[in-house]
Amino acid sequence: MENAHTLRSPSAYLSNEPAGSRETGFAFATILASAALFVVAVWFARKPLVPVPVFIPIYVTALVICDLITAVLLFGQFRVLRTGGLLVLAGGYLFTATATTAYALIFPGLFAPTGLLGSGAQTSSALYMFWHTGFPLAVVAYGFCKGGPSRAPVLVWVERAPPWRGIASMVLAVVVVVALFTTFATAGQGLLPVFLAGNRTTVVGKVFLLAIWLLSIAALVHLWRRKPHTVLDIWLLVVMCVWIFDLALSAVLNTGRYDLGWYVGRIYGLLAAGFLLIVLLSENARHHARLMQVTAELRSANDALWHISMKDGLTLLANRRSFDTHLAEHLAIAARHQRHCALVLVDVDHFKDYNDAYGHQAGDECLKQIARALATCCQRPADLAARYGGEEFALVLPDTDREGAVHIALTAQKAIADLQIAHQRCSTGAWVSISSGVASIQRGVVVSAQALIGEADKALYQAKSRGRNQVAVEDLQAEAARA
Repeated sequence: MENAHTLRSPSAYLSNEPAGSRETGFAFATILASAALFVVAVWFARKPLVPVPVFIPIYVTALVICDLITAVLLFGQFRVLRTGGLLVLAGGYLFTATATTAYALIFPGLFAPTGLLGSGAQTSSALYMFWHTGFPLAVVAYGFCKGGPSRAPVLVWVERAPPWRGIASMVLAVVVVVALFTTFATAGQGLLPVFLAGNRTTVVGKVFLLAIWLLSIAALVHLWRRKPHTVLDIWLLVVMCVWIFDLALSAVLNTGRYDLGWYVGRIYGLLAAGFLLIVLLSENARHHARLMQVTAELRSANDALWHISMKDGLTLLANRRSFDTHLAEHLAIAARHQRHCALVLVDVDHFKDYNDAYGHQAGDECLKQIARALATCCQRPADLAARYGGEEFALVLPDTDREGAVHIALTAQKAIADLQIAHQRCSTGAWVSISSGVASIQRGVVVSAQALIGEADKALYQAKSRGRNQVAVEDLQAEAARA
């Protein structure tokens, strides 16, 4: 049975789980479907459509939420696995979420006619290119890091340091980089080339966008060549393919904002942001289900182990530990509610002589038969038959007075006699017999378990000294009253 440690093993995570034919086939089918839609959309990419300004806030909000959740999930895996590649990829998704937020703030007409932060006509285009350059670079860095320990000194330090330091460093670096570029794109907008004239992309803008598109293709090829692929790699390849379709439709093959290519490309962008998130959430659901299964298995195993630890291995009766616990609990109940309680100690007469005559295997079988017979004498749920030690047994009888305990002891004596286990060295006859000592407490009497066991042992000694194969009784009422 697997234990809880299995959940923390590297193979339990997508970033270390080798990609099988099922994952590869499903990912390939997703790419083919996206490519088919892309081919159809290319023919109409330049067709102008009605500007829908509300589309932008919906788009960027969904994008930021998806990328931010993906980054958090990847940071969570980094905390467990501590691989530099996961930290870089998480940083890449955090970068897209942060850059998209800055893009939304400065987009014309979203929060202000020309955008916030003093943005100009080219600021949003510059941030768009910055955003779409950073993520492919993060994928390239991830490809270099995967497949073993990173050689970059910074990432080696990150992998050896506490996880929170690496996460904090990456978050700080991403925020600083995005803040610096946003400041440059707004305060230094006069230094920016003209990427967009009205809603149409200029030649300069097309050159920059084509370069970014080629960078994305290079990142895809680089990741493909970094084999063997994990499940995470396969889905990251899907993300990059859809990312490339997004850039091609919304920036390279279209004319500018609000044409069909621009709208469809943005939809591809949402798909790119959602694919890996869906896979990671599915993985989390799988881990949760597995955790629940393992928890149930551990609980079942612990229950079984507890029962094993409370049973005697030979006779399958309660063992000494279980006997001590059961007796102490019911003595406390008897004292609290002023009830009777009785204990019967049973000893097999001349059992050493039986082993000497018949062998230890026969002795073990004899003890098993006696144990089964004694168990039948305990009819109520609270009654307990236990192996006290060696050839001695005990019967704990809650809510049982002296007469009831003697009756059960005599019943046990007859049950053993009825077994007719031959014993040629027994002084009481031809069959195995038992001697029993009974100790009981009356209502309102408070005694310890040790005291009750001691009195039952005295009674057992009396039964043996009087010739065995009989029941002797001790009543603790008088002693308790004097105490």
